[in-house]
Amino acid sequence: MDNYFVEHIYPPKIHDITTFNQYVKAKLPKHNWIDIGFYPDSFILATQPVCPNFYRISIKFELDGEGDKSLMFFSSPNQPIEWNVKKPFKGYYIQITEDIIANYQHLEYSFLTYGLHEPLYLEKEEETVITRIFEDALREYESNNFSMNLLLAYCNLMFAHISKFYERQFDVRKEKYNRLISDFFKLLSTYYSNNNESVTQPTVTYFAKRLNITPNYLSDLIKFHTGKPVLEHIHLQIIDTSKSLLRSNKYTVSEIAYKLGFEYPNYFSRLFKKVTGKSPSSFQKK
Repeated sequence: MDNYFVEHIYPPKIHDITTFNQYVKAKLPKHNWIDIGFYPDSFILATQPVCPNFYRISIKFELDGEGDKSLMFFSSPNQPIEWNVKKPFKGYYIQITEDIIANYQHLEYSFLTYGLHEPLYLEKEEETVITRIFEDALREYESNNFSMNLLLAYCNLMFAHISKFYERQFDVRKEKYNRLISDFFKLLSTYYSNNNESVTQPTVTYFAKRLNITPNYLSDLIKFHTGKPVLEHIHLQIIDTSKSLLRSNKYTVSEIAYKLGFEYPNYFSRLFKKVTGKSPSSFQKK
């Protein structure tokens, strides 16, 4: 296995699409920047965890335990992926480099970083839409002189549909998401009481790790259900906590800033004024 990888770390990184396809025994890509193919296409049934340095978007049909549901999975550069299945996948995939996504900003959708733990469960009509786009994109890719612009247009169309389908999923899978949202707000409300020593400012990444999801997934879910981004909720919690400390008159503004995890008190003062319209010192004096 080591022959495939440039860096001998665990999980090992795979730096290009060709190397990854060699590892999973898939057809080699026709281009270094983008690869479109179908499962099974000789994919191996089990892998060790690896970290491809590119984006992967796939649709898989008839997965064990999912009945007739089709799922879409997403991984972004350096996210570890692995699988272990008894029979070959059925479906399609796109592999696309980080440079393409960065240079074509209309392709930068947050779901691309959701990771394998937050798949999209497709309804039958949605499966038809996505499958047709995959088929058209694959047909173009396998032509003698494929158009990169056309392939990226197919990606853009697919991504726009996926974004819409995730909104539908956020709305209909309320029981699961209500639990997740509730757990987030519990963690947020107890953040400072549970992190008395060496406290740092709460971040989206911190809560996402605690909830075992990706930061973008948490951000999109919270914003969809509350109308406010996660960072705004975090800032409101910081301000609420600081108000209690300011009212107590036990601490200076600088001491409160440090207690809330701010490295520089002026950053705290700036945030407080932005949210409340007042400086911390004027709030404390009233």
